[in-house]
Amino acid sequence: MSPETPHELHISSVVVHARPEAVPVVSRTAAALAGVEVHAASEGGKLVITLETEDEQTIVSHLNTLSLLDGVLAATLVFHHVEPILDADGGAE
Repeated sequence: MSPETPHELHISSVVVHARPEAVPVVSRTAAALAGVEVHAASEGGKLVITLETEDEQTIVSHLNTLSLLDGVLAATLVFHHVEPILDADGGAE
């Protein structure tokens, strides 16, 4: 395994509260981030987002990016799970 190959997969979910008029832009901007998927966005300003990242630093970076978007009131991490990446034989790399 090369040094740049990830050893873990971090799966996280985030709830974002935004001003209702900002939801379309926040949703598009969030979806453009690597490893981010927007699952739901209400007209009232709530978004449900998942992140699949290689490390915790990327989670923090994405949370910071989301929090600083115009119209975002809060971006809250509500779930975080780590899975080891297995090699072809089923063992942890």
